[in-house]
Amino acid sequence: MSKFSVVGVSTQHGITKVRFANDIVSRTKVLAKGGHSPLELIELPSPMSKADACQYLLDQGGVFAQWSGLIIETMGKKVGNTTATPKATKAPKAKAAPVKAVAPAAKQPKISKPKVEEDLEVTEIKSLAQEPAMA
Repeated sequence: MSKFSVVGVSTQHGITKVRFANDIVSRTKVLAKGGHSPLELIELPSPMSKADACQYLLDQGGVFAQWSGLIIETMGKKVGNTTATPKATKAPKAKAAPVKAVAPAAKQPKISKPKVEEDLEVTEIKSLAQEPAMA
């Protein structure tokens, strides 16, 4: 895990970030040349991890109190980071079952039968056929 001896906060183009370094002079020159303003860097009492350096900034208060939310957010991202990042594993591809294309059933048109008026003769014949025969 990397250890840093300088930590601070700088703003460039309206974006404020927590900065880490090992040499305060060269880091100040690079950031100032890049247009970072305000630029607040301090030397740590001993080399620290990024999470520990963020905690140190919070403990200092003073000028860093106004950026405490940003420092806490950065510290949360750095806590638990290890040097070896786990590699993403690929899940085995599932074989899809073949899909049969089925056409939707065709709708049968409704056919309405025309009303047929029956002849009186046909009606009479039907009624006679239904009457019991007299012998």
